[in-house]
Amino acid sequence: MANRQSKNLTSSISVLAITIGLVAGQSATEKSLAQFATSPAPSGVTSVNGAGASTVTTLFVGSGENNPYPFGSKGSWFNAYGVANPTSLNNDVPPAFLNYPNGSYGPVSASTTFRYAPVGSGAGLTALFTQTPPPVPAGTPALNNLTILPPVSFAVSDDPLTGTQVEQLVSGTPNSGRVVQVPVIGVGIALAFNRTGLNIPAAGLRLSRPTYCAILNGSITNWNDARIRNDNGGVIIATNRSLTVVRRSDNSGSTFVLSTHLNTACKTAATPGLPAASVWNRGAGTISVAGTVPPTPPANTVVWPSGFLSASGGSGVAGAIAANPGAIGYVDSATRLARNLPAALLRNRSGAYVGPTTAGIQSALSGGSIVRYGTAPVNRLIRIDGLADPTVSAAYPISTATYMLFYDTYAGSNTSGVAPRLRNFINWALTAATNGSPASINADTIAVLRGYAPLPNTIKAVSRTVVGNCVDTATDTSPCTP
Repeated sequence: MANRQSKNLTSSISVLAITIGLVAGQSATEKSLAQFATSPAPSGVTSVNGAGASTVTTLFVGSGENNPYPFGSKGSWFNAYGVANPTSLNNDVPPAFLNYPNGSYGPVSASTTFRYAPVGSGAGLTALFTQTPPPVPAGTPALNNLTILPPVSFAVSDDPLTGTQVEQLVSGTPNSGRVVQVPVIGVGIALAFNRTGLNIPAAGLRLSRPTYCAILNGSITNWNDARIRNDNGGVIIATNRSLTVVRRSDNSGSTFVLSTHLNTACKTAATPGLPAASVWNRGAGTISVAGTVPPTPPANTVVWPSGFLSASGGSGVAGAIAANPGAIGYVDSATRLARNLPAALLRNRSGAYVGPTTAGIQSALSGGSIVRYGTAPVNRLIRIDGLADPTVSAAYPISTATYMLFYDTYAGSNTSGVAPRLRNFINWALTAATNGSPASINADTIAVLRGYAPLPNTIKAVSRTVVGNCVDTATDTSPCTP
């Protein structure tokens, strides 16, 4: 155990390949410098570096997007909680919002700074397990050609690791650290569209299950299709406007979430004539251990119809939708809000039409079940099952949780103080909301304003407990199991 504790951040797995989220969702010009700062942390401040899913970009580090927030465009969890880089980003969160009685601006912790690179789920996990910070996306201006520094202390993924995958990770690698995984936020995958030339009812565009399944398998190609009219009470959305689907070209967690839902919701007796399951199957994810060679990931996670437009990253898809009248595509709920794109109300399993709102996503999460991998009483790997097609009547049907992953121990001179700072951050970010009490909802309020859904308190409690017990010190024997 001592040997593992001393080397877990520097000698883990020689090769890691996960076939999701390999391309960043936004260019570096759209990101704040908080996540790409190479300058050392100020004296007395510990830098905690991470990488992963682009769906949490606006939540973690903010963005340069125009958005309807009552504070600056870069206000975020990391800039509210820790010392921002540059520190002026802390001023994007007003003192009243953080309940600072003396009128000063943040941060919550003056001894912590977070740096995050939203390079996709797979690339983030690779960075964590190989301790190789992800490269800056190609083609960025020289002034933005900065990257996070090692060590990489956490990763973020929209596609949670399973017990089998973690067993593969630690198999044959005695010096590797154990993985800790917990859900931290809820997000929806929205069907956003360009309303130019469309007659959208005041209550919003409604799409039933057979209709949105037909749109995403390429069967519906015009907004005047009878199925769309019927969903909207006979309203003619457009007399003759081509309907063009925009899909992700990179291997992404958003595609994984969408395809998982389609494989569940669109293959029923009530929706005949749909293509075979292979049309929506993502490539099989593989984590290889030392000495093995992973297969080459597929170019795309789903075999989409050839007539669909493609774009890399959620921001790329949003941009393509905005640039093409009559376009519709899938983006996460936060990107949809930041880009001010309308989103369809989708008919859920119970028959209700629900949009990708905080309430709709939270309803879906409330019906999920917590799955623990490991031996009681302490389990270090947590995921939420039952979200492929939520059964709760008010649930938004394409909802998911985003996960943070850590090591169970952090050893070495360059990781001093990382574990307690991660524990403290999770305690702040996942504090249980209590009847709207301002002192309890700071992190939740940021999340809601940015288009996310705070986890139900019961799930927050599990995540806080797991991190509190399992993200341990460098000298203790880890209490996590197995």
